[in-house]
Amino acid sequence: MRFFKNYFIREKNIGIFQSIILIIFFLIFSFILFIVFSKPKDFYKNDSLMATDNNKEKK
Repeated sequence: MRFFKNYFIREKNIGIFQSIILIIFFLIFSFILFIVFSKPKDFYKNDSLMATDNNKEKK
């Protein structure tokens, strides 16, 4: 967060559009990380076994 604070305070040649896009990107990225890590491990267990199940059926 210190990087973003210094970026907005010290930089002279940044526009408002670039600042808004950076904030939006940071918020969306944080939201996606929150969603992924808040799911229980059992939620992903079936999907993680799909690749190994397909290999067994082809043989």
